[in-house]
Parts: sequence; structure tokens; C-alpha cells
Amino acid sequence: MMFLMAILRTRHQDAVDVIAGWIVGGRFAADSVLPTEDEIGGELGVSRTVVREAMRTLVAKGMVNVRRRHGTQVQPVDSWSLFDPQVVSWRLSSGLTREFIEDLIHFRLGIEPYAAGLAAANPEFPGEKLDLYFRRMAAAVDGDGDYHQADLAFHETIFLGSGNQFLRQLAPLMANTLRVSFSLSVISMDSARASLPMHRAVADAIIGRDPGAARTALTTLIESAREDIFQVLPVSTGGTNAERDRLAGPRA
Repeated sequence: MMFLMAILRTRHQDAVDVIAGWIVGGRFAADSVLPTEDEIGGELGVSRTVVREAMRTLVAKGMVNVRRRHGTQVQPVDSWSLFDPQVVSWRLSSGLTREFIEDLIHFRLGIEPYAAGLAAANPEFPGEKLDLYFRRMAAAVDGDGDYHQADLAFHETIFLGSGNQFLRQLAPLMANTLRVSFSLSVISMDSARASLPMHRAVADAIIGRDPGAARTALTTLIESAREDIFQVLPVSTGGTNAERDRLAGPRA
């Protein structure tokens, strides 16, 4: 019984991945109607039940809308759960676009420097924790530890220490966005090492209670990441297959 359930879960997830890939890859544009459950099931070699469950998953992620007598309609990107790990993975797998990168960077620029300024003005900000994560980043560059995990913790500490209840609740959602940004901009330990002085400037400004310097330092860090991304990835054409495979990583 457990083996059968595992097979059904695998078929369901495979169907979700394929249909989502059709959508993010442009086979079915926004507002278009997907084929019927029977047609999709025939193409994928699965039952209507599997297709129906897959559609429920995509409905929950805002990617499609099922309307009785009107079929299943693809929703515009703005309706998708853009912070969802699977949605992020599907979009990366379909190829990177300049719009995706620019929106990602502008989103970070619109929120993170402000959070850094609030963190610097917060007398209860845990400066020792921020310094700890910076030191872990520095150690990871030399092969001791996970750089990306330390980098993520560094930025999450800023959100959580901002003293703003909305920014604190935003931290878990931002984590997925930050992982994408880090995976694009930090492609080697050399690039990670180059970013350390900018991270140090952010930490020093926040710990030193200088909101203006904190905002400036984090803005500089994000803009530097943007330059790194566009220097390395051919985003105008969606990236190479090898790059897309590397960036997508394991399925969430």
C-alpha cells in the first residue's frame, strides 16, 4: 500500500512539473485554456485523477484557474505564488529573462536597504549575531562551512532585527528570493570572497548604529550582485541548458 502511494505521489509530482513547465516555458500563455484532462492525461500517460490532482496543486499556486464549463485557464504571472520554492524552481528551469532578473534586483533594492536602516536604528539589534554570520561567510570562502547558508542567515538577521513586525514576517518569504539571487550572483568562491568587504561594510554600519551608511552599504552590495549576474549569465536568451540545470538545483 505504501509503495502504491509513493508511485501515485511521484506521478502526481511529475505531472505537476510537466504542466508547470508548459506554462512557465510559454507553451500556454496567460489567459489561454489548457487542454482537457483526458488530453493532458493521454499526452503524459497518466489518469484523469492524476491530472486533476496536479491542477489542484497549480490552482493553489495561482498558476491556473479552473472554471466549470470554461476549462482550465492559465493565470498571468502576477497571480502566481512567486515566493513558492517550486514556482521559483520552475521559472529557473524554463530559462532566465532580463525582466526576471531586473524585477528580482529591484525588489531587493526596494526592501533590504530600508530594513538595514531600521536595523541600524534598533538599539536591540543583535549585532553579535550579524557579526557571527559574517565570520561564518568568511570561513566558508576558505572551505570551512556553507557560504550560501551563512549569507542567507546574515540577511535574515537584518530583517528579523529591523524591529518592524511586517518585515519580520516577510523574512521567510524573502528567503526563497535571496536564495535565487545568491545562486545567480555567487557562482564561485572568488565571487563570494569579492563580496565580503561589502558585507563587512553592511555589518559595521548596522552595528555602529548608522542607518544612512547601512542603507548605502546594502544598496551597493545588491547593485554589485546585479552586475555579477549580467556579466556571467546570457539572460537575454534565457541562459544555457547547463546553467539552467545548475541554477534550478534539486526539485523542492
